[in-house]
Amino acid sequence: MDTRFKPTKKFMLIFAAMILIGLVAVIAGFVSDPARTWPNVLLNNMYFITLSMGALMFYAIQYISGSSWSALIQRIPLAAGAFLPIGFILMLLLYFGLHDIYEWSHPEITETDKLMAHKAPFLNVPFFMIRMVLYFALWVPLFFLLRSMARKEDQIGGEQWYHKSAFYAKVFIFAAVLIFSLASVDWIMTIDAHWYSTMFGFRSMITSMYYGTAIIILLIFLLKRMDFFPQLKEAHRHDLARYLFRFSIVFGYLWFMQFLIIWYANIPESTIYYTPRLHGEWKFFFYAEPIINWAIPFVVVMADDFGRKKPVLIGISALLMIGLWMSLFLQIMPGSYGSLKLGFLEIGIWIGYIGLYLIMVFLCLSGLSIVPKNHPMLDDSIHHHL
Repeated sequence: MDTRFKPTKKFMLIFAAMILIGLVAVIAGFVSDPARTWPNVLLNNMYFITLSMGALMFYAIQYISGSSWSALIQRIPLAAGAFLPIGFILMLLLYFGLHDIYEWSHPEITETDKLMAHKAPFLNVPFFMIRMVLYFALWVPLFFLLRSMARKEDQIGGEQWYHKSAFYAKVFIFAAVLIFSLASVDWIMTIDAHWYSTMFGFRSMITSMYYGTAIIILLIFLLKRMDFFPQLKEAHRHDLARYLFRFSIVFGYLWFMQFLIIWYANIPESTIYYTPRLHGEWKFFFYAEPIINWAIPFVVVMADDFGRKKPVLIGISALLMIGLWMSLFLQIMPGSYGSLKLGFLEIGIWIGYIGLYLIMVFLCLSGLSIVPKNHPMLDDSIHHHL
């Protein structure tokens, strides 16, 4: 079978229509309520950057660990990171909306707020933007390097490209683990600048692989529906299900421990973050978040025979896409916009970003062989069994 991928006009038209819906929502939002629109732009930027980073960390770990089972599908997590370059541009645009998102971006705040004055050397607009550029200056070139190694492996062959991919995977995983943790603190935690959690950055980084695995699963089955991956077996589904199950445990543990430590200490500077989310209008989202992101996936995927079924994997992965949006919505909106609103603006922008993300993924896939042609472990992966 020909493993070259070419996006169909039907899919590209659907994605273009989704982007158009997003543009309409963004324009309507800026006209009617910019203070509500900018946090939603940040939310969706962070949403798809999280998916991209999580998928690329999944990709890197396969090389670092020398995994053979995933060789068949390794082009999918690589392509799932293709949003990073466009994400960089979209994050830079937030410069024009910083005042609508971050309290610390107002210079006059340091005159009346001693804590903000103390944090001002770090939390100021020029340094914030410089850090943002530096983050992407590490991620984006590494993504292109990994993609270049994959293309050369297909075109030239030889184990040298596998070993080079393994080397750059180690570099990327270091940059991802450290820098994405810092970026999450910068872009999300500083919205509530009087509050801090020492677990926040690590939690954002490690759970990104949870959602990255989910988007990989959805893309695999989308492509399988298009007659790719005929070699995909129950054993591959089993391993993907185990990733979801294990990361559901990690999510539940980190979510509960962050909350428990702050609840038990009962320090006003810490509880100020949870009080409106636990008792205010955000209460539904607070309780729904662990149910969607932990309880349901944990219970459903726990049983091997049931968890590795195709409909179950697709259903849980789709649920996690909603769970990630809900988690970021709860992290961003109470401290930025301040009131709960959910309508066409929020849903329309998300739809537009989904279309943009999928176009980037499909364009990346079109330049690669979906099944690696010369991967040294491809034969082991094809014959992978339980």
